[in-house]
Amino acid sequence: MLFSLSSKSDSNNRIIISSITWLFRIITGSVFIVSGFVKAIDPWGSLYKFEEYTAAMGMPVLHALLLAGVFALCALEFMIGVFMITGCYRKSCPIIALIFIVTMLALTLWIAIYDPVSDCGCFGDFIILSNWATFWKNVVLTGMIIWLVRYNRKAITVISPAFQWMAFVLSLIFVTTVSILGYTRQPLIDFRPYKTGGPLVSMADDEDDNTESDFRFVYEKDGERKEFGVDDELPSEEDGWKFVERIEIMPEKTAPGSGADSRSFRLWDKDGNEDITDEAVAHGKLLLLLIPDLPGVSPATTWKINELYDWASRHDTGMIAAVSGTPAEVEEWEDLSMPQYDIYTSDDTAIKEVARGNPAVVYVDDNRIIWKSTLAALDIDLVSEQGDRVKPEDLASDSHAELMNLVYLFIICMAVPLTLSMLPRIKDAYTTRKSRRKDAIRDDMVHRGE
Repeated sequence: MLFSLSSKSDSNNRIIISSITWLFRIITGSVFIVSGFVKAIDPWGSLYKFEEYTAAMGMPVLHALLLAGVFALCALEFMIGVFMITGCYRKSCPIIALIFIVTMLALTLWIAIYDPVSDCGCFGDFIILSNWATFWKNVVLTGMIIWLVRYNRKAITVISPAFQWMAFVLSLIFVTTVSILGYTRQPLIDFRPYKTGGPLVSMADDEDDNTESDFRFVYEKDGERKEFGVDDELPSEEDGWKFVERIEIMPEKTAPGSGADSRSFRLWDKDGNEDITDEAVAHGKLLLLLIPDLPGVSPATTWKINELYDWASRHDTGMIAAVSGTPAEVEEWEDLSMPQYDIYTSDDTAIKEVARGNPAVVYVDDNRIIWKSTLAALDIDLVSEQGDRVKPEDLASDSHAELMNLVYLFIICMAVPLTLSMLPRIKDAYTTRKSRRKDAIRDDMVHRGE
């Protein structure tokens, strides 16, 4: 009797431990999948956040190294999430996840205390958490992962060890493909304010002065810097003052995460003094060339830009450039590229929000965004060869359709190791049930014979 009670108690404990383990697997796996996936969707956004981190730490790092780190982070988080939910690598996966989350815990504690960046970027632009909320989220995840380090092997795996390599390869290919498309073209899902089909310039910018961003203009003379407001009289360069930069000050209700429309894209003249947004983009068909980092643009791209301008002219489409840079950098760019299109200045943050890439191109029709693309993704050779047969609307690919195709293909492919893993279990269950049925029939016949 005591043995029976002990066995029943052990069985209940195993059920409780297995249930908690599966619950923690699903929660942590889902968080890792979402975090890795949204970063892979928009690797440019993750790259910008990495640059903020390194700048705050005073650690300049090569662009290529940061980009490799972004791709690696996206893949690691997404694959940990997939392995958690499917139960793959039951021993090693929680250990790797624990090392990762403890590192993130220390980093997010530093961010929460010293506030070097506005948000950690854990979920990209999909979900924006405060720095302290991010830290406590990681505390909870750390507790769950510690449990999984201890008990994960006591719960069954959905994909058997013989086929875990398939889950590894499929997850890596999927998340890497999404990252490459997001970097070389545009994010396959746009979480930013300037979505395809929506307006480039919000009417609120014109109708409600309370929703507009404020700007401060920084000038320098004899090593002394002064800031001037929009309504202030700006100093003359003839008196020795030199324009340095324009600082955007966003109102509290349009700050990131406030829930309000945070769009702040404006166009200024080359000196950064006069706002000419309305006359530049309000009406008609327009190709908008966006360059958030002028010194970072290769001179080899100038022929593609000029070829794109010639093609746009033949299609009754205007073309302008919005760049972020000092007047000296703009002048140097003009000398280098000899543009026939008008060049205006804008804030680099606003440019990066509109479209990813350096340079990027946005096609606008009557202030409505039709498509976005990096310049590198546009087939300029096709434009040159087919000329008038290529319409502006068809120049960029449908990123949403590409993402759906990738997701469906990934799910179908993941069903293969899942099915192969379940077949032996289904067969064993069927065999056991059949054997029990035979035993029951045999016992029944014995009882009848008695």
